[in-house]
Amino acid sequence: MAFPTIFSCRRIVFKLFVVQFIAFQANAAPSRIISFPGDDTPQTDKEVVLNYLNKFYGCSEDRCNLLVLRDTLKKMQKFFSLQETGEVDAQTVAIMKKPRCGVPDVANYKFFPRKPIWQKKDITYRILGYTPDLDEEVINDAFFRAFKVWSDVTPLTITRIMDGEADIMINFGRNEHGDGYPFDGKDGLLAHAFAPGPGIGGDSHFDDDEQWTLGDGQVVKVKYGNADGEFCKFPFLFEGTEYNSCTPQGRDDGFLWCSTTYNFNEDGKYGFCPHELLFTIAGNADGAPCKFPFTFQGEKYDACTTQGRDDGYRWCATTDNYDQDKSFGFCPETAMSTVGGNSEGSPCVFPFTFLGDTYEACTTSGRSDGKMWCASTKSYDDDSKWGFCPDQGYSLFLVAAHEFGHALGLEHSEDPGALMAPIYTYTKDFRLPNDDIKGIQELYGVPTDKPLPPTQGPVTPMDICKETVVFDAVAQIRGETFFFKDRFLFRSVNFRSKPDGPTLVATYWPDLPAKIDAAYENPLEETSVFFAGNELWVYKADVLEKGYPKRLSSLELPSDVQQIDAAFNFRKNRKTYFFAGDKFWRYDEDKKKMDPGFPKLIADSWNGIPDGIDASFSLNGIDYSYFFKDNHYFKLEDSSLKIVKLGEIRKDWLGC
Repeated sequence: MAFPTIFSCRRIVFKLFVVQFIAFQANAAPSRIISFPGDDTPQTDKEVVLNYLNKFYGCSEDRCNLLVLRDTLKKMQKFFSLQETGEVDAQTVAIMKKPRCGVPDVANYKFFPRKPIWQKKDITYRILGYTPDLDEEVINDAFFRAFKVWSDVTPLTITRIMDGEADIMINFGRNEHGDGYPFDGKDGLLAHAFAPGPGIGGDSHFDDDEQWTLGDGQVVKVKYGNADGEFCKFPFLFEGTEYNSCTPQGRDDGFLWCSTTYNFNEDGKYGFCPHELLFTIAGNADGAPCKFPFTFQGEKYDACTTQGRDDGYRWCATTDNYDQDKSFGFCPETAMSTVGGNSEGSPCVFPFTFLGDTYEACTTSGRSDGKMWCASTKSYDDDSKWGFCPDQGYSLFLVAAHEFGHALGLEHSEDPGALMAPIYTYTKDFRLPNDDIKGIQELYGVPTDKPLPPTQGPVTPMDICKETVVFDAVAQIRGETFFFKDRFLFRSVNFRSKPDGPTLVATYWPDLPAKIDAAYENPLEETSVFFAGNELWVYKADVLEKGYPKRLSSLELPSDVQQIDAAFNFRKNRKTYFFAGDKFWRYDEDKKKMDPGFPKLIADSWNGIPDGIDASFSLNGIDYSYFFKDNHYFKLEDSSLKIVKLGEIRKDWLGC
């Protein structure tokens, strides 16, 4: 009897996220960088650059000599608002390593030989296959909302059909998946789509080696309990502790569970997270759990396996002898399931041995890109079986909305704030930016029978020398000066030259809201502190510190202070000053207490500094502090507290 298969369009497999622990390494010496089997990620900066320019800028190896390479690199740097040096620098390589769309950034590529559009207003789509990462209901909704992004601002009607040939056919695939444009494993290329037209035109493909989520955490549909079929609520509160993933706490059988409301102790709503000892999926066993050990082709198996299959999906027998009973199901993936690598979704095994050292959790050892991974057997050294540890994943809704823009005829935008920008950046409260609205309406016009949104979409400040820009915050962080405006930033190493940008703030600090009020660097703890409304966020590099955001009251600011205008750490006394309206406070970072005797009036202590300032900061190595107000700045001598200059921001800080 042939081994049964399951069609890709009906896969229903679950993956959970794992909290990424810092690995314990028995030997503290750093491990050497190795090449992992099944991992095609470029290892060196040179490989990254050549691979990137070949894929997205048409600079193939046979013609990309030094002169052509420099010119092509300048084009790429211009596209991303970097300094056009033609040299390989850290910022350029960092952009190249970010996850992105697989459609090239130049106009003369095969997807779009011209600017085609659909010559009709009623467009159809069909979902051919599903990723195992999300429930079908979640995937259907993500695609529906992604199309609605475009139909809301055009006369288009976009409808799903269940069979037959649709204008836009949607599927998931790995590596070479039948269209001549292979994916590249985890991260890197996320998806691609073809321009409108017959045949493959409009079709949109998503890399099934990615971890597909809604962008900000786990999406887990529970089984059994008293909330069967509902979704986990993360974080949830259980006996005074918050949990951001499924947990075995409170149980003695080891099964993972979650609450489907925030407060389990009040509501008591819960369900079990997927596990093969609870149930299997599809197959022919009606959801019966795995039976271990089981016999298959005369061999004993103590865990789920991919043996006997060529699609890489893990299965198990639901009786102790598959050869005799032919009863099987597919294994729902657990909280430790791997992504990518060569383990085909098998879970992490802890502890495991790597280059002679023992690891109790996911690690970055052996890799130059900092990605967390684990072995799926007890010894990587013996078996070389591994996979990446799951992370926050990529928002299927946002990536799909971008790809469907291509499927409707839009190319990539040089506006870094646009949905059609090539780099993936997660946005919590998404609104279609103005650049995208203008682009799609140029192709299809404005809607005639439905109301337009009440306001235009977000606009990117593309040229700070030609536009009047009042910055929300200015701060020196890790030796660079950052200028913040709405959800964008401009950055400068030399304050006398024009800053690079705009760049989305979420590129560096993804948890921040769309607009911040103030920012400063805490030199004692080497953290970056951001303020928005009555909350603050504290980052160590690009990692949000646990427990944040917090209320302003956590800094002992009075409850009636609902917003900070500016904040900076004063080099003269290493105290931090907070400004709001006509008052200021002084905070002791060492004692983590507000100094007594505050607030005070700005006018009484800061000679000549106006109320309601926009930003303030100090530059490292310079005994001056700077206060920004509208289009001007005040330069204050730290020793005398006297203003020594009133200047124009545009002229002195923006290199205009």
